[in-house]
Order: sequence, then C-alpha cells, then structure tokens
Amino acid sequence: MENKNIGISILKSLIFSYILTGIILCILAFIMYQTEVSTKVANLGVTFTYVAASVFAGFIIGKRMGKRKFLWGLAVGLLYFAVLFLISLLLDQNQALMSGERITAMLLCAAGGTLGGALA
Repeated sequence: MENKNIGISILKSLIFSYILTGIILCILAFIMYQTEVSTKVANLGVTFTYVAASVFAGFIIGKRMGKRKFLWGLAVGLLYFAVLFLISLLLDQNQALMSGERITAMLLCAAGGTLGGALA
C-alpha cells in the first residue's frame, strides 16, 4: 500500500472513531441529563467511549492494511489518544501534563486499538 493511501486510511479510521465518540458521548450526556447518575458512572461511560472508539479505529485500519493489523491498531489507538490529549491541553493549559488517569486512558486506547486491529 502506498504511503499516501496509508495516511488516508489512518485519517479515515480516526475520523470514524471521533464520530463514534461524539455519538456515544451525546447518548451519555442524555442519560446523565435524564437520570441522576453518579460521577463514577459518568467516568466509566467516558472510559468505555475511549475504548470502544479505539477498538473501532483499530478494526478499520486493520481491515485496510491486511498485514500487521494489531500493530496498525496500536498505532491508531495511540494517535486517537494523542489527539484527545492535545485538545485537552489546549482547552485547559493549567492542568498537569501527565497523571495516572491520562496514563490509564493512553493504555486503554492503545489496548483497544490493538484489539480492534487483531479482530479485523
């Protein structure tokens, strides 16, 4: 596969994963608005969203690449996290650069992408 096609495939998988992220987060926000769920449940929902979107992105890129699918999934999962990380830094510049929660989210995104790639 050409380098241009690889870049387009990565971009497509990331775009689809962010669309899925938006849909799931809208559903989560609606559920939170309609019910009185705790912050723990909301945090669990956000974590589920990260993992589901990473698995989805890994699956898409794995299908497109055909070889070393789990490695491509890992790469896309890490890219998914990197974009979220950069956006959160831009929105709140006073927060700690790395925290236990961020490291956990990064590992979950990497594992989700790897799983998605392996399932492809």
